[in-house]
This record gives sequence, C-alpha cells and structure tokens, in this order.
Amino acid sequence: MTAICLGSIKLAVDTYFLNSPNDTYSEVENALDTFFTIFFALEALMKAIAYGFALETRSYLRDSWNQLDFFIVCASLIDLSVSQINIPMIKIMRLLRTFRPLRFVTHNANMRMIVTALFKSLGAILNTMIVVVVIWLMFAIVGVNFFAGKFQYCTVDVYKNSYKNDCINANGTWKTYDLNFDNTLNGIIFLFELTTQENWPITVYQAIDCTDVDQGPEIGSQWYYAYFFVIFLFIGSMFLLNLFVGVMFLKFINEQERETSTAGGIYIPKDQQEWIEVQKMILKAEPNYNARTTPQQHETWRKPFHWIITWTPFEIFIALIIILNLVQMAMLYEDASPDFLNALDIVNYIFTGIFTLEVILKLFGYSWSFWYDAWNIFDFFIVLCSYVDIIFSALSTSSLRLLRIGPQLIRVLRVLRVSRLLRLVKKYKRLQDIMEIIQFCLPSMMNVFSVLMLVFFIYAVLGCYLFGDITSGKAINDFYNFNSFGSGMILCLKMATGEDWNTFMYDCAKSPPGCAPGMGCGNAISFIYFITFKLVVSFIMLNLFILIVLQLFDKYYFSSDNIISKYKEDFEVFQQNWISSGTTHSGYMISEDKLSRFFARLPGIK
Repeated sequence: MTAICLGSIKLAVDTYFLNSPNDTYSEVENALDTFFTIFFALEALMKAIAYGFALETRSYLRDSWNQLDFFIVCASLIDLSVSQINIPMIKIMRLLRTFRPLRFVTHNANMRMIVTALFKSLGAILNTMIVVVVIWLMFAIVGVNFFAGKFQYCTVDVYKNSYKNDCINANGTWKTYDLNFDNTLNGIIFLFELTTQENWPITVYQAIDCTDVDQGPEIGSQWYYAYFFVIFLFIGSMFLLNLFVGVMFLKFINEQERETSTAGGIYIPKDQQEWIEVQKMILKAEPNYNARTTPQQHETWRKPFHWIITWTPFEIFIALIIILNLVQMAMLYEDASPDFLNALDIVNYIFTGIFTLEVILKLFGYSWSFWYDAWNIFDFFIVLCSYVDIIFSALSTSSLRLLRIGPQLIRVLRVLRVSRLLRLVKKYKRLQDIMEIIQFCLPSMMNVFSVLMLVFFIYAVLGCYLFGDITSGKAINDFYNFNSFGSGMILCLKMATGEDWNTFMYDCAKSPPGCAPGMGCGNAISFIYFITFKLVVSFIMLNLFILIVLQLFDKYYFSSDNIISKYKEDFEVFQQNWISSGTTHSGYMISEDKLSRFFARLPGIK
C-alpha cells in the first residue's frame, strides 16, 4: 500500500513537468519508474510462486483483481523496456501507467466489494443501456432527417439569415455548431448532451432558429421543432435515464448483499449477518452518561446542581437561548447605527453570562465527569471564545493586526454554538433514528467517496497526459485546464457537477489551423474521455451516494422490525436497570452483591 501511495504521488507530480521538461527530474522519474516497476513485478512473481500461476483453483491469475494487477505490471514492463523509443503506439502503453492507482482497490476490502458489486451488475446495466441507445438511435436518425446541414451560421452576423456564398463574399466564416445532426454519430452525441440537460434551452433555440441547408438562422423560423426536443427530454432523459439508474440500484444492492454474505469465501445467512451487526453494536456500547455522572451517596452537595442541569425545562431553556443568540448574531448588518451595535453587545453579554452560568452548574453537577463528555468540553471552549471575543473587541482600536482580526475569528467560532442543538435530538425518537442511520451511512459513503476520488485521480492524470498542452478555448483558460494534476482535479470536480462539461469536451477535440504537436492540438479521444467520465461519475458514482442512503433507510428506518429498533429497546431497558442498581467506576461497574437483582429485573430472564 505504501508503494502504491508513493507511485500515485509520483504520477501526480509528473503532470507538473509534462509541458516543461526538466533533465534532472527526468532522471529521477526514470529511476523511480524502474524501482516501482521492479517492485510490483517482484510482488507479482512472489504471489505466482505462493499461490501458483494459473492452473490451480485458487492460483494467482484465477482472481480477477490479480489479473488487473498482472496486466498493469506487464504494461509497466513493456513501457520501461521501450521508454527510449518515440513511437505513437508506445505512447499509448505509457498512458496505461495512469491505471496504477487501481491497485488501491485490490488492497482495500471495502472498496473492492463496491467495485466488484458494480462490475457484477454491469450485465443488467448494459441491457438497459442497449434499450437507451436504441431509443437514442431512433431519435438521432429522425434528427438527421430534420436538421442535417442546418445547424450552421455565419460569423459576420449570426442572425442575418444569409446564405453560405453571401457569408464568404462578406469575408465571414461559415461555421457549424458544435452540436449538430450532420450524421448519426453526431446526433447521438447531441442527444447524450441533452440527456445531461447541460445548456439544453440554448440548443433548442438553435434548432428553432435554423432554416435550411447552407442558409443562416432566423429567429423563431421553425418553432415547432421544439416539440422534438421536449419529447426526447421526457422519454430519453427523464424516463430512460431514471430507468437506467433504477436498474443499476436494484442489481447493485443484490450483488452487494451477495458479496457481503460470502465474505471470506463463507456463506452467511441474513439472520446471522444481523446477529453479527448486533454484536458489533454491543461491543461499541458505553454506559449512559447519566450513569457516569449521577452523584454518589457521599456527594449530596452535587445533587441539586445535577438535578438542575438534567431537568428537561432547563435544557429547553438553554436551547431557546442558543437560538436567540444565533438570531442576535444574525442581526448584524453593514452601516448599523452605534446605538444598535451597543444594544447587540449588551444582549451578547447577557447570553455569555447565561452560558457561563450553565458551564459552572455543570462543573459542580458533573464534577470531574464534566470532562468525559466532548459536548461539555465544546461548551467550555465556546464560553472561553466568547470572553476572548469581548476582550479583543474592546482592544479593536489597537494597531496590532492580531487584535483587529481576532474578534472576527472568535465570532466565527461562536456561531458553532448552534450545533449544540443537535443534543436535543436524543429527546425525539424519530430524529434520533435519522441521526443514527446517518451515522451508519458514513462508513459506506466514505468507501464510495474513496472510489470516486480514485476515479477523479485517474481521469485528472489521464487528462493531463492527453490534453495538457491545450491552454485556451471557450471554457479552458488559465484557471480551468489540464496543465497540472491540481488544475485537472478542479476541472474534474467542475465537470462532475455538469457545469460546461460539453464545452470542455469540444475545446479538447478541436485543433487550431496549422497545429503541430505540443501546440495545443485537440483530438477525437476527447469525446471518449469526457463521455465516459460523465457516465461513470455523474450517472453511476454520484448516484451511489443516494443508493446507500436509500438502502440503509429501507433497512433500518422504514422497516419497523429492524435490528436497530430491537437493539435500542433492549439496550434502554439494560441501561435503566444498570443505573438503578447503583454504579461505580464512572458507570462501568456495579457491586457484585447487586448482580442477582440486576439480572432478575431484565425482561426474559428467569
């Protein structure tokens, strides 16, 4: 894993030297490439010796992930052996090095499970895609019959409704829109972009304005053409795309459950999987905080303080004060009068005093147990920040930069006080259930996020190798480009949101007149690169986040007979009996003479 990390970092660093070669770095790069190639080749050799190469049942090449590793190793060896030969076909082999980070999946069980489930659901996804493509093909053929040769314009005056010869005679250039129906392939690309709904109104208006072959557009010339695109958006985008996502969800869930049930090569029935999940919850269980802070018999002085801070009306009062404090902070505005600002300061002093009193009561009521709870430490920190804010505000006229910036930074921290409202979630069962499910979602979402970042990494590095010398275009500029790994990652993030992804695609596909290698030449690979990126990231990976949330809500929230409900019901009874039995050692123990009474109170025990 360390070697994979270092190799991936080296790939990212390489992108900063693609357009500005450095002899010293080239030597270091070659040495590192040699090291990593030999290292992973030795790993593959040792695995082949340990497991057998291909003939045995569990041999090295019988595993699909080992096949991927072996392919990457072979590609690296070929790349290393012909690194000094400058042939276009050899350059393609060098691009395969961008797939080295895929080895992360091999060595991470959770990522491997997600990717395996995706690959195994590809059959159903491809069947649905065939239906989608057939519908797109039908619309593309109709589009070619309607619009072939009509998506053209003159650069002199777009809406002059001029003819091609008139445009050329007027020293203009007769151009074709990037999106057009001049042939079926262009039509399918056109429809795919419509499916993503990127700038679709502009495209529809271009179709409405088109007139005839070799004739410029005229505003509102063929208004009824809009129905073609509206019908396609309903059928091809809203219906078929959601059908594709739905099938992917269903098959992915089935394959994921199958992968989970056969983890480690052993089949685990569903009821046993639930039993394992309950055991994991039990292992993470801790004593109720009240059990750890309840005053003992010899601590009678703490009882009134503890009663006040655990009194429900007191907690509601503090929650109300938090909300009012947030409203008070939100009332600040530019050019406020001095009297208004003074009034806000006075109200802030009152709120700070109330929160200070709350912390003091908790210090007395909880004693040393106060510091066991992260929320209490957070409250104490916020109160300290409030006093630092007051002190810095009084010294804000100072010329010291720290004293001028300090109050603003501390005031930002004070806004975090509103997050304490989350503590009230435990008072409302349904809200608590939602928060717990979100907590359950986090590990799975982090696994999907890791796979997504891996895809971003590969596409960013690959983009730098393919389009790194393109520095200008309609969308590509000094800020958005593939000149380095950092800018490539930002560009991939922008395209994942659907913003101008098609404009970037055409910028990387076009070549300016007289273009030579190294001068920002585009190529047709751009269409494959950007369309596959959009398919993988926007249609699959980003939808997986929604899938995971829906899956866990269906499993743990909508079903009344779910394991979380069962666990919580029994655990609450256990905690109540535990507290009433008298606890010691911060709630982690009870006296041995009370064990029999404790077990007798538990339901289901005779």
